[in-house]
Amino acid sequence: MTNKPKFMIIGGDCRFSYIKKLLEEKGFEAKRIYPGEYRADDFDRADIFILPVPVSRDNVNINAPLASETFYFGDFIRLLPEGCRVAGGLFKEEQTEKLKKKNITVYDYYKDEKLARDNAIPTAEGVIGILINTLPVTVDKLKCAVTGYGKCGSVICGKLKALGADVTVAARSDKNLKEAESDGITPCRLSDFHNVAEKFDVIINTVPARIIDENIISKLKKDCTIIEIASAPFGVDFDCAARYSVTAIKAGSLPGKTSPKTAGAIICDTVLKFFGSDTNGD
Repeated sequence: MTNKPKFMIIGGDCRFSYIKKLLEEKGFEAKRIYPGEYRADDFDRADIFILPVPVSRDNVNINAPLASETFYFGDFIRLLPEGCRVAGGLFKEEQTEKLKKKNITVYDYYKDEKLARDNAIPTAEGVIGILINTLPVTVDKLKCAVTGYGKCGSVICGKLKALGADVTVAARSDKNLKEAESDGITPCRLSDFHNVAEKFDVIINTVPARIIDENIISKLKKDCTIIEIASAPFGVDFDCAARYSVTAIKAGSLPGKTSPKTAGAIICDTVLKFFGSDTNGD
């Protein structure tokens, strides 16, 4: 007999199918449900609920791109048993507050530093996959600019440089710019980026704040490609890019598209580590 908690996985992309399999391999009972494919009493049988990243894309429904129906976040809260545990990525503050009112433990696994570091690798590989599959030229000698030199930005720069690309990073932080330079990446202050934007073949944005605006887009070559990997509210003005006939690719949730098994394992291990002895059983 085991005292291991039972998991319910709700919505999400292909990563969450692998999370279910990984939990079962570790001896946990795990069920994955989609909107419209559950019974209310299913919720009474689970102890830990795993939600996608982001939890919601519209702040109304749970993010479930593989489902044909929607699942209202308010209905989800109503069905949850008191005192259960919920893990998800990029919770909004109001969502967290509503859950806590039911004495529910809330864990945002996307705030975990190790997950962010580990997740940067499949994200960077996904970006390179887009370049290889989209552009009519090699990555070697490609003139690339990466905005932001955080965990994702630094890994992307490193992998592009290893493939022979000419890489520049645009950032605000003196610390990040110095780190980039010491890593062999050409630094550029973000406020000066519009002055050099015209020389790039590709711009990869990692900053979730509007920084790729008309001041930059108007300077770009017509065959420049922008790849947006930041989460909402995004860093690229897509309407402006369309007006200037610049290709802009919204490439969110790349690990779920290009490396779902690896990315699912990262989330699974992070959730289990957070709940600690509660997931060890007897």
